[in-house]
Amino acid sequence: MSRPPDHFRPPLDLRLTQENLEDLYDNAPCGYCSCLPDGTLVKINRTLLEWLGYELTTLVARKCFQELLTVGGRLHYETHFVPLLLLRNQAREISYLLRRANGTRLPVLLNATLVRDTNGQPLVVRITLFDITERRKYEDELLRARGQAERQGEDLARANDQLTRQNEELTRINADLDNFVYTASHDLRQPINNMAGIFAELKRTTPFPDPEADGMVRMFEDSLSQIMATITGLTEVVQLQRQAVPTEQEEEVVALLPVVEEVVSALRPQLEELKGAFLLDLGAVPTLPISRLSLHSLLYNLLSNSLKYAQAGRPPQVRISAHLENGAPVLTVHDNGRGMDLERHGRELFQLFRRFHPEVPGTGLGLYLVNRLVCQAGGHVEVASTVGEGTSFRICLPR
Repeated sequence: MSRPPDHFRPPLDLRLTQENLEDLYDNAPCGYCSCLPDGTLVKINRTLLEWLGYELTTLVARKCFQELLTVGGRLHYETHFVPLLLLRNQAREISYLLRRANGTRLPVLLNATLVRDTNGQPLVVRITLFDITERRKYEDELLRARGQAERQGEDLARANDQLTRQNEELTRINADLDNFVYTASHDLRQPINNMAGIFAELKRTTPFPDPEADGMVRMFEDSLSQIMATITGLTEVVQLQRQAVPTEQEEEVVALLPVVEEVVSALRPQLEELKGAFLLDLGAVPTLPISRLSLHSLLYNLLSNSLKYAQAGRPPQVRISAHLENGAPVLTVHDNGRGMDLERHGRELFQLFRRFHPEVPGTGLGLYLVNRLVCQAGGHVEVASTVGEGTSFRICLPR
């Protein structure tokens, strides 16, 4: 900014250059005092007197400076401050608490200079004091916040330890349950097979004259089939649980089209019976980062479900497609079947033994297996469905 012309400048008030030094000392924005080498106060300004609530005659030549300090401050003054002052002739930015006349305390920051006589002997100590009440409040608040953060960190560490222990316990329980389910399904398989064989022989050798017998026989056979399917599914679940999640180094990349063609071929009899069609659009993503066994299993479950839950009176049309989204592969299986009410059943979709069309035979294991297989590969499953129109499963895998 340019300097204004002289005729625009106000005249200088010479009184401003004639300040009273005594007034400057008494009314300075900081505390001043002077004391003898033994601490006896010989001079003190009005600012400090007002801070402390004392009269001048109460302090000068009657008290030592160290008497204004707390017990701890007095000990520090005598053992640290005085030796430092004698050694260096000055001490800077030392924090003390002064005791006011009413018993309260005033936090201050002290600077001091030792003046010596012509013989080098200590003559007087000049002390400057700054009120740091607000600064002390801020520091105390920081200390409280730090303490709170440390306590929260300790609480978090304890919570993490507890979660670790709980996870270890859950892992052990899951392993025990896996062993139990595997043993139970293995031990039940042979008795069920024996029952099926005995019943088949009974049908072959024994007539059933009762007209309702045929229906009961079919019900018994369906129950046996259902039990065997459940046992097989439980065994498959346990085997899946025991599979190790592959590391990046062990990650398998499998060609998509051959696996899809294999699954389609296995399901062709059901497809032809329903006069349906599988439509493939896989050129955009020739390979997927998942094991061949997992891909085969999840495709078989999804495609067989598309046929199993076809809409009555409408030939199933199942589209299997793959594309990239932000560089990550997405495999989609879309059908025109019965669909599901996701608002009602969405949260239970991938749980064990959950079935939403009880009139259709099934075990309720297929979607659970699909979800677990995809999660093991590091991906996730997205589902969209409309009752009476069809369902889309999006298998989103990592890059």
